Amino acid sequence: MLALPAVGCSAAVPLVTVDTLLAQCDAFKGKPVQLAGYLGECAGYECHLAVDKAHWAAFVSAFNSTHAHQSPAKQAEAWSRTTALWPIGVGGNQAFDRKAAPFQQSYVVITGTIAKDSCDGQGGTDRSYGINPTDIRAWQKSEGAPANSK
Repeated sequence: MLALPAVGCSAAVPLVTVDTLLAQCDAFKGKPVQLAGYLGECAGYECHLAVDKAHWAAFVSAFNSTHAHQSPAKQAEAWSRTTALWPIGVGGNQAFDRKAAPFQQSYVVITGTIAKDSCDGQGGTDRSYGINPTDIRAWQKSEGAPANSK
């Protein structure tokens, strides 16, 4: 009987922050990761993971400004600000949303696979994903998480 070494067969899935993923997107496309960041709202047509709480607040503010009554030039400027702040889209379904519900507005680690064509899901339709999730948990301070205040 031939015995083959199991080197790399059970390699750990890397823990990656949102900012690292965005900076090195091509290296992660189509690969499994544990993605750490700030989970904003996660239900229905939206679920996003931001770099941190401040980035989430800036994104929400910029996105809301795209709905204001304004000139076409101001509207284009608002969309430009929004896309520059775009968080990672989190795919999923109702089962994942139920699991994610208690983690909304906090720092989390989402285990899943990065999309093959986009790391953030931007440019797709509602709930376009940068990560297709399989699990979610709290991001621990021992792993480098910021303070988990709401």
